[in-house]
Amino acid sequence: MKQYTYRTSNANRKAGHVLILLIVVLVCLQSSFGSEKKKKGQETPAAPAPIDASKLVWPPAPDIARIRYLTTLTGEEDFSPVVQKKKATWMDKMAGVSLPAQQSKPHMVKPYGIAADSKGQIYIADPGSAVIFVFNLEEKKVFYRGKQQVSSPVGMAIDDADRLFVSDSAQHVVLCFRPDGSLEAPIGGEKLIKPLGIALDLENRYLYVVDAAQNKVLVFDCDTYHLLREFGGRSDASLAPGTFDRPTNVAVNSEGDVYVVDTFNNRIQVFNADGQFVRLFGKQGNVAGTFMRPKGIAIDGDNHVYVVDSEFNNVQLFDAEGRVLMFFGGAGEGPGVFTLASGIAVDQQNRVIVGEQWKGKVQVFRYVSDAEARPLYEKRAAERAAAAEEEKKAQEAETLKLNGEVKRD
Repeated sequence: MKQYTYRTSNANRKAGHVLILLIVVLVCLQSSFGSEKKKKGQETPAAPAPIDASKLVWPPAPDIARIRYLTTLTGEEDFSPVVQKKKATWMDKMAGVSLPAQQSKPHMVKPYGIAADSKGQIYIADPGSAVIFVFNLEEKKVFYRGKQQVSSPVGMAIDDADRLFVSDSAQHVVLCFRPDGSLEAPIGGEKLIKPLGIALDLENRYLYVVDAAQNKVLVFDCDTYHLLREFGGRSDASLAPGTFDRPTNVAVNSEGDVYVVDTFNNRIQVFNADGQFVRLFGKQGNVAGTFMRPKGIAIDGDNHVYVVDSEFNNVQLFDAEGRVLMFFGGAGEGPGVFTLASGIAVDQQNRVIVGEQWKGKVQVFRYVSDAEARPLYEKRAAERAAAAEEEKKAQEAETLKLNGEVKRD
């Protein structure tokens, strides 16, 4: 069979190259023209106004603020931001030039347990990165505890000697660390299945450990580490007081009363230091004073009880008897709102520290104590009394004026 070979002349090849070049130029011109028309016809929407964090207070004005937003923590970048490196241009890529890779700094992944030591340093247990972040806000430094020692750190508490107690749900144990970060002792390993929230009663030297798997609270001596007692048990349909369904966290007030978050029963149960049931508050609902998924709990120096609800993404404040006082937060991604709010702590500086697991960050607020707020309330009451007195005088003057006019008539 005769074979045919196809040959292209130099002239034809040149014509083809010119045609391709013309097409590329026309496409670029059309794209440029279209983008120019878009710029002229459509204005770029204005960026949202930045939030003035100094005005984030609860309750809002004209009420007297009791909670103020301070800052947000995520990791080392909070104090030493990553320097943005030069991006490779198309010329760099054509020339085969490679630039150094962007180096990210450690940041929190799934923060949960929170505590603070006597120096004001904030400790945050992060089971997502299997480490404990320690923030020194005064010196603007971040360091770590428990590296290669903790697997899934969840609950935390710090005693008056700055010993750090950490529950590890993966290792089924509570670990006690000395102030220098060295391990002092494991606690309750043979007694615990899934330890979560923990709390200290420094007056009675008790360590309370919530075990979600056993639906119990175990009480250890925080110096000898011996198990003293336990209370609780699995709830049935009657929801009997003193029983739990997946309890998660615990806190102790200045009177030694123990507040346990009974998460799946949507309530808070209160026990005395001997483990005897005292009272409970809360139920499932969607109004203030009710819960949908209570998680973290903390108590301030005035014995106000703070409860984080992961479904509402807010923090509700109650008095010691369980009467709701106020709430702050809500669903969102900016300052003062939360995404999957979880752990909480109130430290000796009246800072309220709330963790967000979805965004891997912690927000810090400032509680205005009763002692600090009292002069403000007294001033407000005096102003109202003075205004009422002025109004009374004005009414009396108006009455006298009317009576005088009547007499003249």
